[in-house]
Amino acid sequence: MMFKSLGWVLVLLLMGIAVFVISVMAWTLGLGWAAGLLGIVWGTFMLAEFRRWLPLRDLAWAAGAGYGVGVIRWLEVPLDETAVVLRWLVMAGYALCLVLFVWIVPALLGLMVQRLRPPAAPELPVEAPASREMLRRWGPKD
Repeated sequence: MMFKSLGWVLVLLLMGIAVFVISVMAWTLGLGWAAGLLGIVWGTFMLAEFRRWLPLRDLAWAAGAGYGVGVIRWLEVPLDETAVVLRWLVMAGYALCLVLFVWIVPALLGLMVQRLRPPAAPELPVEAPASREMLRRWGPKD
């Protein structure tokens, strides 16, 4: 692995951690702050997807993952030591929440942006390749 890609992974990890800390503070302040932060994260993801800015899209994806971990931290359920099945169900709920924020929502937002994006510019006309007959008639100086 090149240092460039390792550095980018570290930047994404730091972005996720920073948004996790900010989301924990937002959940502490109230639901409005948390919803506003989520709107900023998903709005940035949609803007970057619409404009095809891949580095910003990746940063917004990492921010969404950090926000998902913040939601898991906010939803922390106190359990006693005897409820093993309940503990597994809660862990499955946490995993489902993380899958939602990491895979499902970015995929749905990306699909939505693809439908909103204007179609690509039409391709320029290209001259058809020469037929065998034309190649036979042409000499090396043509």
